[in-house]
Formats: sequence, structure tokens, C-alpha cells
Amino acid sequence: GVVAEDGGVAIVGGARKSVWAYPKHVISPEQDNVALYAEFMPRRVDAFLEGTNVNIMCYGQTGSGKTHTMFGPPGIMARAAAGAFGSEPAPEFGLCPRGLLDICVQLEQRRQQSDTRYLLTASAVELTVAEGNIDMFSKAEVANSSGALPDQLRWFSGANGILLDKTTKPPALFGMTETTIDGPESVLALFEAIACRNTAGTGMNDTSSRSHCFVFLTLYAHAPGSDAVRTSRFQFIDLAGSERLNDAHGSKASTNSTQAGLNNVGYYEGLSTNFGLMMLSQRMREVATAGKKGASAKKLVQMSFKTGGEPDLVPLLSETLAGCALSLICVCVSAAPANRSQSRNALDFGRVFSTLKVWPRTQPEVKLRVLRARASELVASGNAKGGGANARYTAVRKAQGEAGRNL
Repeated sequence: GVVAEDGGVAIVGGARKSVWAYPKHVISPEQDNVALYAEFMPRRVDAFLEGTNVNIMCYGQTGSGKTHTMFGPPGIMARAAAGAFGSEPAPEFGLCPRGLLDICVQLEQRRQQSDTRYLLTASAVELTVAEGNIDMFSKAEVANSSGALPDQLRWFSGANGILLDKTTKPPALFGMTETTIDGPESVLALFEAIACRNTAGTGMNDTSSRSHCFVFLTLYAHAPGSDAVRTSRFQFIDLAGSERLNDAHGSKASTNSTQAGLNNVGYYEGLSTNFGLMMLSQRMREVATAGKKGASAKKLVQMSFKTGGEPDLVPLLSETLAGCALSLICVCVSAAPANRSQSRNALDFGRVFSTLKVWPRTQPEVKLRVLRARASELVASGNAKGGGANARYTAVRKAQGEAGRNL
């Protein structure tokens, strides 16, 4: 299994002992989410409030504790949404809900201490290829939403109107709900949205997450008398678990028959998840190698924005790849001897991540007239006619128009 050693982590019990020395911190099973937050999050919350983009993600095998680390144990978000904990963080809360409440408290303190105006918004999206990207706020409004797998494959991430525009820098999603966080009710609404995330039982995990979950916090800061606004973004990313498909879904799931595919959508979701994580790992290796060879920051940014044919996951993490965002990865591994190969893969992924350069920067202020022009441009895109039979292009324009009206 996996054991902590001085200066790293080791996998023992196989043909040979393997050691990874890169982890800066090794979190034991005895360390709870309160201690985890206290050790890693205050610096990142402060950076976000001061105008730096922040990305935090959990990576690992299905069932290794990613969602527990990011959000908390199963059912905790539904209980929080129902008001079980009021406006206080429950001891079981993971990094995301605890971070949101911390940010809200600190923003209120800043409002009392200065005249700067702050606006905090939130969005929550599930990235899936088989079902299409899902707006979790809209999903939460459906009374009978069960999180069940669909009975057919769509194979278009924008099938539900949540689309990635890869021409922006950094690439951004359009079409999802962006709600203002301005009090307890809006916080509970976000918890309710998170609670409706897709899960399904597999051969390896009874509540396996079937999507990459992104929670976006956006902070707009406007000083009195200024004609500019500073915008920073905090991305909480709970990646879907990598998995051995035969173990998770059974060896018969890989049959080529169409009917078998429709009867085991989970298998193909697992397949697309593994592909997306493989592409992310490949891009990390490319950027890290270029950085070691002395590539400039500008060159690394250009490489990280290369998006042709990749899953939406990779472009959304381009700022982490380029080092522009203050980033943290929690690599979650299972100590069970049977999971040695998956733990090895997860630790290798973390090792590559550790070689990325990090030079986070405070976001520049943007003139109000520039923001207004951008909003008008997006609205005009949404109202544009034409596009022929290209349904995807039409959907992107529609989503951009909605984003422009909200902006």
C-alpha cells in the first residue's frame, strides 16, 4: 500500500518499493478537513481577495477521497443547503464550502474598513462529454433531479448550452448561471447546486462522481472615484476519478455492441474521463519540459492556451499550466494494496504537476468602458444572424449573448 516516509511517500508491498520525494506536505488520514484548511487555504483566500486568480484541484483514483477533501462526506452539501449548519462551517466541510464562508466573512470586514465596493458571484458546472456540460444551479431547480445517468450518449460538451469559448484568453465557459453571493440564502443555493452533482455506484465506489465539478467564484472590486474594476477568479475543481474500467464497470462493458454501450453509459463516461485526464497530463508534461528548457513566461502561456480538439478540462486549467494562477493540487491515494497501480499513476501525475512553474500575478484593473464594450460585443454576438447549419457556433453565440447581458 501507500505509506508516508521522511521526505515523501512510498508504495510498498509490490515487486519493488517506489518512493516519491516531491510532496511538500503529506496529509495523514487522521488529519481532518479543519486542519487541512488551516494549513493550505488562508494564503490562497488572501491572494484571491487581493486580485490573484487561484485554482485548487483534487486528483486521484475513484474512491480515494477527492470529493471528501473538496466538499465533505456524502450528503453534507444537501444537509448544508437545508440549513442544518446555519451560516457556520460544519467540521466536516471540505475546502470549497469552508473557503466560500471564509471569503464572505472577510469581504464583510473589508466593506466595513474601506469604501471599495465588492461583488462576489458564483457558478457551478459539471463537465461531461457523454451528457454535455451541466449548469448545476439549473439542475438543482428540477424537483425530481436524481443525478441518474442518461439513457443515451450526446458526445457534445455544449449539448446543454454550457460551452467553452477557446478563443478567449484564458478560455472561458459561457451559458451557465452566475449568481450573486450576497447573504446566507445565496450561499445555501450554491450548496444546493453542488449537492445535485452526478454520482453513481461502480465496482469501486458506491458514490463515484461521474463528472469534473468546477465551482467558480468571481470577485469584482471597484474603488471609489476609480474608472476601473479589478476581477479575480477562484476555481475549485473536483476532478472525476481515474479508474480501471473493467474493475469499475465490469469486463463485459467494453463490448462493441451499441446496445451494451447504451446500457452502460457509465463505462463510456469513465472512458472519456480517463482520456481527459490523460490529455491534461500530456499538456502538463509539455509545458513543464518547455519551462526546464528556459521557455519564457509568454511562451508557456501560449503553450497552455493550445486547445485544438482537447476536452474542456484542459483549457480551463490553462492558467495553472502556465503558472499565472496560484495553484494547489491535492493528490488523493488509496492505501489499499489492491490499488497500488492507480496510486502510482496518481503520484506520477502529482510529480509532473510539481514541476510546473508558478508565478501568480495580481490581475490588472480594467477600465469600465472596456468592460462595457466587452458586454456589448458579447450581446452583439448573441444577436448575430447566420452561422448556417453549425449548431455549435449558434449555441456559443447564444451563450455569449447571455453572458454579455449579465456583465
